Amino acid sequence: MKIDCHCHTIYSKHWFWGFDAINTPLEMIKAAIKRGMDGLAITDHNTVKGGLVGKKVAKRFKNFIVISGSEIKTKDGEIIGLDIKENVPINLSIEETIEKIHDLGGIAVAPHPFGSYIFRKCAKENALKADAIEVYNSTLTKKQNNKALRFAKKFKMPFTAGSDAHSAREVGRAGIIVNGNSIDSILKNKVRIFGKRTPILQIARTISQKYIRSLEWRISGKRRKYSQNPINSVKTCIS
Repeated sequence: MKIDCHCHTIYSKHWFWGFDAINTPLEMIKAAIKRGMDGLAITDHNTVKGGLVGKKVAKRFKNFIVISGSEIKTKDGEIIGLDIKENVPINLSIEETIEKIHDLGGIAVAPHPFGSYIFRKCAKENALKADAIEVYNSTLTKKQNNKALRFAKKFKMPFTAGSDAHSAREVGRAGIIVNGNSIDSILKNKVRIFGKRTPILQIARTISQKYIRSLEWRISGKRRKYSQNPINSVKTCIS
């Protein structure tokens, strides 16, 4: 099975953009299926709502798996909780965050540990405290991904990979290949990684869409309501 272990939907919130991603869980699932994926981990920023909605929506698609999760802000960098169904408080220490993920029955993954972002921290060496390390992220450079891979191999850490998609055009560009249960396979380090970098122009296109939308909200004074069939339908969002 091919599973993208890191993506976002309109349930991801952002202080400036409003919604930090372009598409609904349904659209992300349709895009993933079109790209030959068998499963998707929906890991919205600081909320599991997108993942829970995705699990319900996925029931209409035979044999497609959605893992509910969240990319959680900690004092020491972001941590993904996979296979959790409740929110984890933000701005805790990385140790406290991981403990709460475990209490909810999930596993903790250090995403883009050596990435470089404005106003965001990455786990860096604190990634060792997680259960697994994301060694390929489609939005990062080859150098950043290779550093994560070397780090994980050095300390014999389990691997994951994901597109870090914020739109349907980006989903399915990276992930893991497993036989059997995906969570167990990650913990046992029985996964194969695949990945392809998201083109810079596509990332810029997604950012421009978010910027235009944030301006619309500020001008109108309210945020647009989204349905499962927004203007950017899955037909127009998949290249």
